[in-house]
Amino acid sequence: MKKLIFITILAGFTLFLNACSAGYVSEQPSYIEVNRAPRPSSDYIWIDGGWVWRSNSRTYQQGNGYWTKQNTGRGHKKGHWQKSQRGYRWKESRR
Repeated sequence: MKKLIFITILAGFTLFLNACSAGYVSEQPSYIEVNRAPRPSSDYIWIDGGWVWRSNSRTYQQGNGYWTKQNTGRGHKKGHWQKSQRGYRWKESRR
């Protein structure tokens, strides 16, 4: 009986962790170019919308891009698709 309870708890914990983490897809989704609002000023840079994992549909959804004020001395690294044996996974951008 203890073994059955342990296996049930372990399976539940594994499912919980899988639901919280971003998933993998076999192909990268196509990026859809969006109409940008006019640039507020030359101090702003455009940040492309990344991809958000939707665990209920097990797909990635394209996020909206936005204008943000440039940070002096800090760069912006675009997000990218990372390939592994399990498929492709989106790695978030960093500022």
